[in-house]
Amino acid sequence: MSTTESPKPKVTIDGQVIEFQPGDTIMRAAERAHIDQGIPRFCYHPGLPVAGTCRMCTVEVEKAPKLMTACSTPAADGMIVHTQSEKVRKSRAGVMEFLLTNHPLDCPVCDQAGECSLQDYNYEYGPGTSEFREEKRVYGDAQTKPLSDRLTLNMNRCIHCERCVRYTEDVTKTSELLMNSRGWRKELTTALEEGLFNEYQGNIADICPVGAITFNDFRFQKRVWFLKEKNAICDGCAKGCSIYADQEKNVIYRYRARHNEAVNGHWICDEGRVSFHTYQDPERVVQPMLKAQASLVATNWETLVPWLMQSLSNARRVLLLIGTDATSEEAATLTQILPSFTKGEVVTRFYNGTNGVRQSSDDSPLDELLRRKDKTPNTKGMELLGLHPLTEQDQGFDVAIYFRSGRAAIPAQKLGQVEIAWGVFSAREGERFAAVLPGLGTVEKFGTFTQCDGVTQSFEAIIQPHGASASVKKILDGMRMKAIVPILAAREVARDSV
Repeated sequence: MSTTESPKPKVTIDGQVIEFQPGDTIMRAAERAHIDQGIPRFCYHPGLPVAGTCRMCTVEVEKAPKLMTACSTPAADGMIVHTQSEKVRKSRAGVMEFLLTNHPLDCPVCDQAGECSLQDYNYEYGPGTSEFREEKRVYGDAQTKPLSDRLTLNMNRCIHCERCVRYTEDVTKTSELLMNSRGWRKELTTALEEGLFNEYQGNIADICPVGAITFNDFRFQKRVWFLKEKNAICDGCAKGCSIYADQEKNVIYRYRARHNEAVNGHWICDEGRVSFHTYQDPERVVQPMLKAQASLVATNWETLVPWLMQSLSNARRVLLLIGTDATSEEAATLTQILPSFTKGEVVTRFYNGTNGVRQSSDDSPLDELLRRKDKTPNTKGMELLGLHPLTEQDQGFDVAIYFRSGRAAIPAQKLGQVEIAWGVFSAREGERFAAVLPGLGTVEKFGTFTQCDGVTQSFEAIIQPHGASASVKKILDGMRMKAIVPILAAREVARDSV
């Protein structure tokens, strides 16, 4: 008995026939087909419940008696929708005129300039002139006020879309924000005097369509049109959230959430949002360091590489301890190649050490959203490579090499007679080691991480390496060349003697 699959419902938007899922709104159907750019919106956000209050997304539906809001109107099979008809554009112009009635003309000093929905939609739909002659509404004498130590509010810019209120109600479920009063006096405020307290406040600044709420870490730092946006992975915990990293002239200025339904949805936590500062810390060691007279002094790779090779050559037992913030490629390369530089036994282990996490089974969520107990990005990746965690029995080594990318903790106990740091370390952390080999941070290299749910993600370099920091491949290639030179010289001597 043959069965035929029932045809999927279709809706026509601006002459384009697209399939949609039952229950989709017109906006969602347009999003699935990636043609939603022609439908402006202020209150609508795909990660929030529908409100339908701003009226900016109105569209014309054939046979409907009036304009319909695309964000809240269910799509129907055979529906014909026009998003750019004269009636629609006239409605949007009216909405824009009302919104601009009280909006201040402070675009030159507003951080949102360059990525402001109000600017973009006014250019596309707004009226060229205004009939408003009265004084603009101003909320008190102060231009700004803190919502917390992370967010600043400029209420004069607010267009009352209430994305922020719905976010704290439905996403973080902390309900810290509310709109006080109604109409002309409607004002955003915090429910508690101490302000916001959730760990995802930066998303509120991201979803604010105007410059009413800004994130203090980025506030007044850089004009957005100078920034270059690159896809990246947050390495601040085992969740491995997808992000945008915005940089200019080799300096990262901010992280923003990048939508990835399989990992982090539309959001990232505040801890991850500012985690790029680790790699731009002025205390980070970015020059090769070698201990002389009980203190580390700056040197160069030409001096440090032979010293490292000599240390390995003389060792009978070597510990290679790889942090769970290393990429899978780095771990595999070190495991395969480093033993060739010593005749002694090489024991390879991985180490986490954040919040007492030893292996992936020790990890657990810290809340109902994204934050994890494991503050490194690749613990599962190390396990997939067949590596094992450090144990109490791993002691008594001649040389111990600690490799990490700035997130994994450093074991408190001394594991080798000669201890070597390799990767991202601060000057304070490097004091205990005989040498520091400056490596690359996550933002300076490419590779893959396997996050807590088993999703393997690749990423590329965002900025150039700081100082003399070098990749694992570059350092190992240098060691290979140093090993080959004596062999080549011996061959030359033998050939000349014939």
